[in-house]
Amino acid sequence: MLVLLGGAIAVAAAVWLLGRYYPGSGAEQLGLRSSREINETREALEAEDLDQMLAAHNARRRARGEQELTIENLDDLMGHMRTSERPRETGGSAER
Repeated sequence: MLVLLGGAIAVAAAVWLLGRYYPGSGAEQLGLRSSREINETREALEAEDLDQMLAAHNARRRARGEQELTIENLDDLMGHMRTSERPRETGGSAER
């Protein structure tokens, strides 16, 4: 009985020491990230996506001989589109 009890205590002490002195946190070991890290990553990816989409759009515009768009032009266009959007009204009833 003493051997089993000593073994259980040794295992518990080893797990406690491992958790106490192992570098990093348990969340890092599980691959979990804070919401701040996730938001920073998301913002960087969205900025990269915007740059790629703008570059592709400008390549098509150059091929057609049109003037390229800048981010400022795109912001103006999006602001204009937001102010001019109106909710669509349905002309008829869905029931028959």
